[in-house]
Amino acid sequence: MTDMAIFHMSFSNISAGKGRSAIASSAYRSGEKLFDNQEGRHYFYAARLCQKALF
Repeated sequence: MTDMAIFHMSFSNISAGKGRSAIASSAYRSGEKLFDNQEGRHYFYAARLCQKALF
């Protein structure tokens, strides 16, 4: 019997029309402090624990 890897990927749209920000989402997922030039603000989610090995 051979071992077989199972792959899964999911996508979700980040729509500015619904009040969501791609920069904010990226900052949340990466754990980094990011600046949004269009809004003129920083996003940083320090309280979220992030495992770098997952990226």
